[in-house]
Amino acid sequence: MIEIKLDGKTFPVRATMRAWKRFEDNTGKKVAEVDSNDVTLIPELVYYFVQEGCKAQGMAFEMDVDDFLGLIEIADLPALSKTVADCMGTQKKTRAKASR
Repeated sequence: MIEIKLDGKTFPVRATMRAWKRFEDNTGKKVAEVDSNDVTLIPELVYYFVQEGCKAQGMAFEMDVDDFLGLIEIADLPALSKTVADCMGTQKKTRAKASR
């Protein structure tokens, strides 16, 4: 499972359709429209993926989105973007195309 470390804490990350739907329902934004230019949306998407990762690992995750965003420093944004790409399979597809 993919993990991300924020503020000295490690969180499991899992991209599921439930996380996708929760993000869209709560933000009013489509996941397909989120890109690395959306510096506030990517961390929020990661929040929903962390909820799912914790659930899959049987870990308690009581944090609300605001508290989760409070763990994230501006310097963490590139890692968050990479995490989203990795857990949604974007990096694998890019590598596969490059090797052809």
